[in-house]
Amino acid sequence: MEEQEKFYLYAEGEMHEVSEKVYRAYYKSQNHEEYLVKRDTGKVVSYNALDTETSSGESLMPDMEDSSPEDKAIAQELLEQLHKCLALLPKAERDLIEAIYFKEMSETEYAAEVKMSQPGVSRKQKKILSKLRKLLEVL
Repeated sequence: MEEQEKFYLYAEGEMHEVSEKVYRAYYKSQNHEEYLVKRDTGKVVSYNALDTETSSGESLMPDMEDSSPEDKAIAQELLEQLHKCLALLPKAERDLIEAIYFKEMSETEYAAEVKMSQPGVSRKQKKILSKLRKLLEVL
């Protein structure tokens, strides 16, 4: 009888034997995450990277606490409109947006939860955001 190849992953300080399917899915996800980091290198900037000798990069961001009453009113109105638009979405679409933006789940975490691929979640998210933009324009 031919001996099957064994697959291992390192977790919690130990090596664990896993199925080939789990092994390949893990490394596929790892490779995708590494690709995203490489793709975004030089495009994502930390506020701290904008620090100078006389000011911090963080100080360039507007502080909503110090904004004018008009700015606060506009922000509140936009927030209310957004929530109205979210309520118009089908439950599955609303769940995806809430998970990623309000619960701060990653696309990969959400994909695992709903048994979808991460690229599928990403495509769906883009379509939903486009739909939300159109709804916001109407309101």
